[in-house]
Amino acid sequence: GRWAAGRNWVYDLDRDLPAGVVCEFTLKSELKTLAGNSVGGTKKFSFTTGGPIIRRSNPYEGRQIDEEQVFILALDAEAKESTVLEHASCSTEGITGDTGIRIIAGNDRDQLLKAQGQHFRYGLSRNGAKDFPLLVLKCKQRFPSGARVELRWGKGIESLGGVPTSSDQKLTFRVRDSFKASFSCDRENEKADCIPI
Repeated sequence: GRWAAGRNWVYDLDRDLPAGVVCEFTLKSELKTLAGNSVGGTKKFSFTTGGPIIRRSNPYEGRQIDEEQVFILALDAEAKESTVLEHASCSTEGITGDTGIRIIAGNDRDQLLKAQGQHFRYGLSRNGAKDFPLLVLKCKQRFPSGARVELRWGKGIESLGGVPTSSDQKLTFRVRDSFKASFSCDRENEKADCIPI
């Protein structure tokens, strides 16, 4: 901490704080002004670094997705799963109301992450110290072909320390079109058979 001016005191932290942290500063009771008077007013000051947000997703926002798509989310802090289940949802074009999500854990989660291979690393922190925590989830309802889908990371999702997000975060995707096959037949003339090639 240091005085930046006669009335401004600044405190620089040694390192960047992760999400989901509550910080509190308390003035010492013996703090006095230069004139020797006790400092009055507010004695405690606090702030949070906010609830967990999505830093990166697989698939990336805006990409085409499968009708049974699984989403792998890289977060900036571990999220309390009960609050994710309560506040995260999917909305699908043509379907009224939001759909809940389910969290994929255990062996299924491990298999999905392993299938990503080494070529896909999730959001390394700036100093490369560690990966962001991953959450694997799926919407409870199958998506219709060609529909626009919105994954909503809702207000109120909490970090393990209880710090909630203050606003919604939305990722938008488009479901792939239904499978179509076509066949054409080239002929030398309208009475000839199809050319084998």
